[in-house]
Amino acid sequence: MRGLAFSLAKIISPAVIGLGLVGAGAALTTAPGWAQQAGKMPVRPFGPRVRPPAGARQPARRGPKPDIIMTKGMWKVICETLPVAKDKTQKACYVSATAIDPKRKNVFISLIVLKTPRKDKAGKVKLGHMMNVRAPVGVYLPTGIGLEIDGKAIARVPFIRCNPVFCESIAEARPKTLAQLKKGKVARFIVYAAPGVGLPLEFKLAGFTAALNKLDSMK
Repeated sequence: MRGLAFSLAKIISPAVIGLGLVGAGAALTTAPGWAQQAGKMPVRPFGPRVRPPAGARQPARRGPKPDIIMTKGMWKVICETLPVAKDKTQKACYVSATAIDPKRKNVFISLIVLKTPRKDKAGKVKLGHMMNVRAPVGVYLPTGIGLEIDGKAIARVPFIRCNPVFCESIAEARPKTLAQLKKGKVARFIVYAAPGVGLPLEFKLAGFTAALNKLDSMK
């Protein structure tokens, strides 16, 4: 698709993975029983992991409970204190929202936006934004995740991995994408249960700008 507003990050540091992308488990807790139901899709899926392994559960949380700094509409700014080494922790903050299919509670999409340091072409370190999009185990992986804003197709990004409870995409959120989300009214993220069987979920964008601005103002 031309004009992709997402681009997969070429390098994702272990610190980023630990501080938000994997550690941001709070974004999913609003989906009742998602860890147990993630393998149940409305049609038989084609993905490599149709069902999570027996006994799969949400990983046990280490450290203090996440703090919800702000809530605007369906968007939350959340901060967690996460372990990075023995006797050492680091604070990670991110914007989070989860959409759940009203008829199929096991179908969800969670979006996490966080700031990450990145080097520009001149070698200077600047803060950018990453998006982590999560969907149930059993989605059709080759189609990836589509994004529409106010009915306009914006991008499609691939899944990069699955664990026992969800599959995810990790991508750079370019300024153009963030500007479109700020101006828009409704974003639709679309995953697929099978070829041609889309499962779109809507994110009301009211409150996204305030949440992102709050994240950007935090040190």
